[in-house]
Amino acid sequence: MSEQRETAVSKPDRARDADLSLLVELEARWENLWKTSVRAPEGRSTTQNLQNIQRAYDSFHSNLVAYNKRYALAHVPELLLNTPARLATWCWSMQQLFLRVEHEPRIQCPVQLVEKAYRLAERMGIRLDKERLPRPTSPATIRAAVQNLEALARWCDELEVAAGPPTPDSATTPLGDRHANRT
Repeated sequence: MSEQRETAVSKPDRARDADLSLLVELEARWENLWKTSVRAPEGRSTTQNLQNIQRAYDSFHSNLVAYNKRYALAHVPELLLNTPARLATWCWSMQQLFLRVEHEPRIQCPVQLVEKAYRLAERMGIRLDKERLPRPTSPATIRAAVQNLEALARWCDELEVAAGPPTPDSATTPLGDRHANRT
């Protein structure tokens, strides 16, 4: 009986996690296109690039609206991944999300999400004048993506430790201790 209850309770969570993993991959795709769009020599984006960015945004936005209508715990895109603590927290939470959906057949490897994470880490490394984490080839499996996210989170944690004690807003998240869900 308790197994039936556990399965019934976990099915909505699995569906939500699967939908969220698809959504954050769409979000990362749009952000990657937007942030790294190929520019024409005069510094202006080509029409094709702008149309690709717009289509990626439209896809992300329509899925975001649908997700937020379907689930009580709405997804709010993370806008400030600009400190080691914030990027580490985000990487750990994405790592945990993709561990939970690793065996879902409709979920593909989050290549765009990993690209976003490395892009942000590279920018942070330059800004903080720190040695950057070597970027591996694009992951081919969800497990490889999870390992990449973990490596980035640990790199950010090391930067945070080197920077000194955390500020009150970087030590915790609205969901509690950011280290609580690590495996």
